[in-house]
Amino acid sequence: MRMKVAGGRHGIPTLLTLLTTLLRAAVVRLNAIVGCGVIGLVPIAQAGPATGYIERYVFVPSAVSPIVTLIDTDTDQISGTLQLEYVPGQVEVSRELTKLIATEGRSAMTVLGVFGGPPNQIALPNAAQRLVLGARGRVVAAIDPTAGAIALVDLVSERVTASITGLPPLRDVIFGNDDSTIYVVAKGGGGIGVIDAVTGRQLRQIVAGAPPGTDIGTLTRLPGDRRLLLQPQGGGSIDVLDLGLERTIDRIDVTVGAGPAVPSGTGTVLMIPDGLRQTLVVRSEHFPAPVTLRGAAGVTGTYSAWLDSVGFVASAARRQLLVYDLDRPALAKEITLPGVPVRGAVTVDSRKLYLPLSDPPKLLVVDGKTQQVVATIDLPSQPLVAIVAGGWGVCH
Repeated sequence: MRMKVAGGRHGIPTLLTLLTTLLRAAVVRLNAIVGCGVIGLVPIAQAGPATGYIERYVFVPSAVSPIVTLIDTDTDQISGTLQLEYVPGQVEVSRELTKLIATEGRSAMTVLGVFGGPPNQIALPNAAQRLVLGARGRVVAAIDPTAGAIALVDLVSERVTASITGLPPLRDVIFGNDDSTIYVVAKGGGGIGVIDAVTGRQLRQIVAGAPPGTDIGTLTRLPGDRRLLLQPQGGGSIDVLDLGLERTIDRIDVTVGAGPAVPSGTGTVLMIPDGLRQTLVVRSEHFPAPVTLRGAAGVTGTYSAWLDSVGFVASAARRQLLVYDLDRPALAKEITLPGVPVRGAVTVDSRKLYLPLSDPPKLLVVDGKTQQVVATIDLPSQPLVAIVAGGWGVCH
């Protein structure tokens, strides 16, 4: 990652800084219209509990009941609910197809049209302990990590297209940017398996550049890039894999236990929380070296907002939301939370963070520009997660 210093001396803004601010505002307005680089979206006709663009809504599945609450981001109020037949263990939402995908961990998954239509129960050849949605939101992998099995489901036709078995127990699975390839890492393995996402055929093995004996635990795709971050199980130094060259091109040295690393929406900033040492390491293209800032233990989510000028770190241990100025970078403020945070999401235009809380169940709305809580929404039950289809840094 090439680093370059931006900004004026002694805190005096340069013309570049002012232009960046104006560009940020313009892009945020543009993203609100086109969303994640996809131009020409057509409004969805009224059907079911919600209308309009799917990016307008936040989906909050319950952790204890078979409902998904929809929040209208224009009004920050509950606009309706979607009904499932079971309490979901995981939910994903495809923006392109306006479909919600859910599983309770058994050998089946549900596909539900967000704006109407009956749910479709799809039988699977293996248990769906985990769902991984493709980068384009048109295919999903239903994974049983222990059994080393993956079922590929085409979300257009809503049918199983491939069944992959015989893999070792899996640590992580991720799609490539064009959804034609799947990358997998196994427990205790230091390499990355490459699988054809159409046929399910295992193609080859990429030898990672990590030291021998490294147990890769997490794969993270960088947005708008053909690169993966390879992170050891339990945290530690991170390798950057070029998918075109299929080799490691960079190594990010961080302490054991740090991670997982979270790229910002544009991919220009990398945030690496360390709960053990209660720090946050920030790597930015605008600074020549990583910066270590005060962080927190019990991190449940790391987010970027307002076109990557603001970072949020939610701490369950401290019931706090730490707010970072990513342009400097520096810890800007700490917001006390009225509950325990679970995983949230940032809107497509990067304006707002929606952060679910349990005990009691609420949804906080945090403005990225002002870094203030602008709304608190009472939820009907304990939230599992908050999802924005194609949210900031999530293009599906």
